[in-house]
Amino acid sequence: MDMKKATVVFAACLMSSLVGWSKAPEIPRDTSFTAYSTNKKIRKYHPEAVLALPELPAGVREYRDVVYSTLPKTPYGRRDLHVDIFRPDDEKIYPALLMIHGGGWNSGDKSLQVPMAQQIAKNGYVTIPVEYRLIPEAVYPAGLHDVKTAIRWVRAHAAEYGIDPDRIAVSGCSAGAQLATLAGVTNGSRRHEGKGQWRKTSSDVQAVISMDGIATFVSESNIADAEERLQKKGELPVNAKWLGGLYKDSPENWKEASALLWITPKSAPVCFINSGLPRYSDGRDELVAVYDSIGIYTERHRIPVDVHTFWFFHPWFETTVERAVGFLDRVFKGEKVAPRFKLTDHGVANDSTVVQTAAIQRVIDKAETMGGGEIIVPPGTFLSGALFFKPGTTLRLEEGAVIKGSDNIEDYPLIPSRMEGRSIYYHAALINAYHVDGFEINGPGTINGNGYKFWVQFWDNVERAREENRSWTNLEVRRPRLVFLWGCDNARLSGVRMINSAFWTSHFYLCNDLIVENCEVQAPREPVRAPSSDAIDLDGCHRVIVRGCYLNCDDDGVCLKGGKGVFAHKSHENDSVTDVLVEGCVFGTNLHGTLTLGSECVHANNVVLRNCRLDNDCSLLRLKMRPDTYQVYENIRIENVTGRCGSVVEVLPWKQFFSLEGTDEKPVGLIRNISIKNVDLKCNGLGVIAANPDDKVENFEFENVTVKAESDIFRCNYPDVKLKNVTVNGKRPVIMTADEEMKDKLNFDAVDLDKNNEK
Repeated sequence: MDMKKATVVFAACLMSSLVGWSKAPEIPRDTSFTAYSTNKKIRKYHPEAVLALPELPAGVREYRDVVYSTLPKTPYGRRDLHVDIFRPDDEKIYPALLMIHGGGWNSGDKSLQVPMAQQIAKNGYVTIPVEYRLIPEAVYPAGLHDVKTAIRWVRAHAAEYGIDPDRIAVSGCSAGAQLATLAGVTNGSRRHEGKGQWRKTSSDVQAVISMDGIATFVSESNIADAEERLQKKGELPVNAKWLGGLYKDSPENWKEASALLWITPKSAPVCFINSGLPRYSDGRDELVAVYDSIGIYTERHRIPVDVHTFWFFHPWFETTVERAVGFLDRVFKGEKVAPRFKLTDHGVANDSTVVQTAAIQRVIDKAETMGGGEIIVPPGTFLSGALFFKPGTTLRLEEGAVIKGSDNIEDYPLIPSRMEGRSIYYHAALINAYHVDGFEINGPGTINGNGYKFWVQFWDNVERAREENRSWTNLEVRRPRLVFLWGCDNARLSGVRMINSAFWTSHFYLCNDLIVENCEVQAPREPVRAPSSDAIDLDGCHRVIVRGCYLNCDDDGVCLKGGKGVFAHKSHENDSVTDVLVEGCVFGTNLHGTLTLGSECVHANNVVLRNCRLDNDCSLLRLKMRPDTYQVYENIRIENVTGRCGSVVEVLPWKQFFSLEGTDEKPVGLIRNISIKNVDLKCNGLGVIAANPDDKVENFEFENVTVKAESDIFRCNYPDVKLKNVTVNGKRPVIMTADEEMKDKLNFDAVDLDKNNEK
């Protein structure tokens, strides 16, 4: 062929290609659902929520936009579908987790899964966010078929990416969770397979993680809701669009897409991680019941917040990752799955009128003798006195389950214990664990202290003491705590509701590597106040995380303890409290202090409170300075706090039960390296820093603090305290000192109780 003819042929081919290319329309996309649009929406109501951002961990490598399927003929031309891949940066073989994003089957993309994929990968998994076709491009079953194709591609390319083809899981969020659950339940179902590539390879998975996704479309509520939404808005709701119409118009699709209807012995184990919004757990409990009947493993976890997209945000992001990894480890890595001991299967009656301490304790003891297990409290109310958990045992309270404390103090024996900074004999708590490493209490059920009778007795005693013109103590009226853990390392309280404690709500003594997360802790002021019902007391503990909790008791929120008295800093029974992180919490109206150090604390070091919201009348940071105890409070950081409170800071003497124990000691306190930064609050005033006369304050700094307050006066006795960009009602605060008489009047508890009996 000569050059002229070759040129003509080339031009013709080029024109043909250009014409073909120009005719292929662009793939339609709905871009309304993104991490950033969700962040803007959620932070209006939850300023404590912080968006989790992509960050490749050390030791993890990535492959981006890998093509897993090519669809040659679509209305939009040749169509490539992609995955991202994250895996440990070594040559070992790992299980794989395909991750399906949410967005109502209509919006979103695989990038939404990247932050979580990166963090799970560093725990020894190959994580794979998946692109799939959405409503603007193709309706059901296209998305399911894409997911099945992606699973087959992963198995077919396992050797290339260091994947164990016999250990593949799929997870999803919201709409992605519905797809993930359907994909895992329908192992071996030809009807759900589709006609994608890699057909000779199995699409079975060995585990499923569902994050706030439904397991059925065909519940009465779902069907009725879709019809109601159509009537109100004049257009099909998104689930009906996805499924090709309302149930009456497309019943086969609605049924085919409902995982609950397709369970077989081949179905994969499922872990459900749900928010506090019931609509996103439709079909979950029914699926679990069927799984239980045929012996397939399930887990249910609840993060009790009204945030559907909880997995996007700290502090719930961490819990989600940990729950997902824990489940995968149990399924894939041989971690022991604890036997389950359901109370009602072992002789405990579902009866709220009979104290069943002995019967419940027998179940706990039986679990211990069998090597450990999870004590399951089913829905119902179970009345009990003190329970003692043993090594290898944990406690789970299902939704609607209540352990209710007896209001008879004789049901709580006197045993070696710890109260108010002293090791003494005292009454056991309702829930007790002594040296039970790895102990857990998991919700979403409730532990109810039933404290009303004890509260009335307490205030009656206070009134008698006042009439008799005598002092009184907190221990005169014998009251049980709700939860007491002594020497329990790696303990966790997660998603449980703790209410109405007669005394301190949760007390942790000498516990290391402790997590308290997503718990609701409440005690009332009305009709009777719940005295000394501290939400979380950390007594000589190290490496503690408190995250995502709602704390609203009639005393301190998070309180650091560790000992009191002239020789407390030398006693082997006492200890420092170190390395504490409080984040993403909400502190309610009943509190006396948000973060409190004391009144029994010898040393607190490296304490951080950040990204929290206040709705109370007390101080954000409260330092109780005992003139009878050597104290060091150091390296305390408060960051990114919003809301309403009484004051930003309260540093004052605390003279409750003052005693120099017959010595001529003159204890002093040292406060140093305190930072309060990026705080925006409505309150009565900036507060007060006026400790005991000989106490020292070093390197105490406020920065970027904006306060709208009733008073612009800041009481501060230490001229070296630094204020950087601090405004009260738009102006620099007026700094004044506080004398000894004024110190007593400024103490928060002085408004409620006698000066010598503040608590």
